Amino acid sequence: MKITVKIASLVLLAMLAFVPMQSAAAKGTSFDGQVIFGQSYTLKNGETLTGDLLVFGGTATLEEGGTVNGNVVLFGSTLVVNGEVSGDVLVAGGLVTIGTSAHLHGNLTTVGASLERAEGAQIDGQITNTATSWVGNGNNGNNPVTPNTPTTRVVQRILVNFDPFGPLFNAFGQALGLAVLAMLVMLFLAPHADRVAHAVMAQPLTAGGLGLLTVIVAPITLLLLTVTLILIPVAAVVVVALFVAGAFGWIAIGYEIGQRFTTAIHQNWHPAFSASLGVFTLTLVAKALTGIPVLNCVGWLVPFLLGLAGLGAVIMTRFGTQSVVAPAAVESAPLAPVAPAAPVAPELESPATEPVAPQRKPRAKKES
Repeated sequence: MKITVKIASLVLLAMLAFVPMQSAAAKGTSFDGQVIFGQSYTLKNGETLTGDLLVFGGTATLEEGGTVNGNVVLFGSTLVVNGEVSGDVLVAGGLVTIGTSAHLHGNLTTVGASLERAEGAQIDGQITNTATSWVGNGNNGNNPVTPNTPTTRVVQRILVNFDPFGPLFNAFGQALGLAVLAMLVMLFLAPHADRVAHAVMAQPLTAGGLGLLTVIVAPITLLLLTVTLILIPVAAVVVVALFVAGAFGWIAIGYEIGQRFTTAIHQNWHPAFSASLGVFTLTLVAKALTGIPVLNCVGWLVPFLLGLAGLGAVIMTRFGTQSVVAPAAVESAPLAPVAPAAPVAPELESPATEPVAPQRKPRAKKES
């Protein structure tokens, strides 16, 4: 019963996270459409999406002939439109490309994103362009848009380095996508992830060294496999296996962080919830360390070392199928004391050891 309540609470928290976006991406009181987390989405020619399209940290492509009967909202993502959108388009942080065959019936709004518009693209609504750069002819049908002057464009290109929206939404989308992936993995492989996390904590140096050796040897092995055309499928399998091992190691480390957090607050959460929270926090911290300009030189070192340790632990445990014991737990037991030898009784001693009395020589007789 407790597990059911916790899972229901997790679902409610996920719903509350999207409450601010419901007014722009939902109709009525229920959401109808497609939500993408850190992945690629393509609406092919002839396909129709009924509802809104929400993309977090991914890529969305609307091919020519594809139709979205709703709004399109992207955060830290890339949008390529060659089809038709009946509603509004909102992009916060990322890149928007409007092709020649695109037709947007609603408004186009960009916040901290780059906008590229080809000639022939139709936009019926208003354009609110707060993008860092603008590429296009400046025409918008019945709603002309004045192109930026060279001086303003230079100022915008300078401000792009100080734009926090793009990296922020991108990091949030990737962290959320990995958290959802961790939740799904822990629903089926919780014991395996626990063994990998224990291996990282029990033997961090061994796991990190094995991960570093794998990173060094893997490119050489893949190069040798690709030399022979027959072994190219094997090389592809090796690449996929390394990618899965790295992701699984990262999830195991996040699971350990989530478990320590729940222990600190004296709670007992479901492993899926603990792993999602830990992976989300770990990914955000890693993005912050690698994204802050001041820490660019050394900020990547901590995520890199954690990734090596996770990869090595996955290899040590054979993807969590075997347990790794800490070195202190395998110390040899002390030897039992040896009893002293029993003393030999005096009467059992060998006669040869008794002292022999010296023989006296006979005295010579005196002559008369």
